[in-house]
Amino acid sequence: MNTPQFQNDKLKIINWITQLEDAALVEKIKSLMKESGKPYLLTNEQQKILDTQVNSNKSLYTDAEVLFADLKKNNGL
Repeated sequence: MNTPQFQNDKLKIINWITQLEDAALVEKIKSLMKESGKPYLLTNEQQKILDTQVNSNKSLYTDAEVLFADLKKNNGL
């Protein structure tokens, strides 16, 4: 199910997660990530949409896989 709406929904979730202030919810999400066992990677299409939404300079990006690995290492996942 790789529809544009599905991709848009995932990007909305990513944006929502970046704004979380609830520690218990962050812990729940970390638990879900640990259970999935898969690193999160943006598709090229998702990255383009995200670029458009945040008007970011691509040189400022940290590769999602590297970021995920750092999060796992720093949070004992």
